This record gives sequence, structure tokens and C-alpha cells, in this order.
Amino acid sequence: MANSKGIAFGASDDGATAVEFAIVAPVLIFLTFAIVESGIAFAADILLKNATYDAARTGRTGFVSEGSTQDVTVRQRIRSQASVLMDADKLVITSKSYSGFDTLKMPEPFIDKNNNGIRDDGENFTDVNKNGVYDKDQGATGYGGAKQVVLYTVSYPWTFHTPVLKELVGDNGTIELSATAVVQNEPY
Repeated sequence: MANSKGIAFGASDDGATAVEFAIVAPVLIFLTFAIVESGIAFAADILLKNATYDAARTGRTGFVSEGSTQDVTVRQRIRSQASVLMDADKLVITSKSYSGFDTLKMPEPFIDKNNNGIRDDGENFTDVNKNGVYDKDQGATGYGGAKQVVLYTVSYPWTFHTPVLKELVGDNGTIELSATAVVQNEPY
């Protein structure tokens, strides 16, 4: 069947491009936002690692900003760098000191009376970190002293905002970015 111009109905493809674009556009837009947001998350992870390493280098020297403490100096170093992409109030910053690399993440020594390989109540132990209780990690909270080994750990809950990506990644769109650095303090 032809119209007044002699063109058959259904033979025209006017508007087909617009319809195809309307079908493909949401997928392209989602992919673009997902790639950009993932890139920002990777950049934040690198930033967090660099801030942690920098703070660990500062902490190992025993440097303290004028009118401050070592804790405030180290935390401020991390917070100022990480705040470029992150909310500094959500950073979780911890540090533990050890007598040497060989004691890193090791439990406090104990006398295993019944030879079962685990410390049971009543079995004597050496309170290495002097907190009065047996610990599976003998590190003491803080930055340690001269020549001690210090483990710095910084974490941040990163939340994605792209709708579909938020459902696919992490726990409700939130992943934990984390960075660690281990240094031996200088003999300050």
C-alpha cells in the first residue's frame, strides 16, 4: 500500500535511530557512571594508602608538631591527605607497637599445661603489652618507642552512589578501603 508520494507504508526508517538510542542510552549512561565512580574509588584507595605510608614515615621519626602530640600529628597527617576524596571523620586510624618484626601479630606467650595448643583459663601467660589480660595479638596500642616496630592501619567505608552499581558492590554499596604500613621506629 502506497501513500500519496508513492512510498510504501513501513518502508520508512525515520525515527529508528532515536528509538535505538532510547533503548541503548540507559545502558551507556550506567556504564559511564559506573566506570567513573569505580575510578574515583580506586583513586581514593591509592590516596588512603599514600596517606598511611606518609604518616608512618612521620611517626617512625618521633616527629611531633609544635604544641601537639605524636598521636595528633600522625592522625592529622592522614586526615589532611585523605580528606581530598573522603570524609575525614569516617576514617578509622589505629596503631600497635611491637618489640620486633618477629612478634608482629603474634599472641602473647603462655604455658600450655594440657598441651592442647591453645591458652585455656588458668594457664599462665606473659603480659607483653601490659594491659592485664591475655591477647592473641601482643601489640600495644600506640606508636611505641625507639627501635620498636609499629603497625599502622587505616580504613574507610567507601559508598557507591550509582543505582545499579550500589546493589552489585559490597554491602549495600559500601566497601571498606584499607591501608596498612609497618615501620621500625628510628632510635630517637
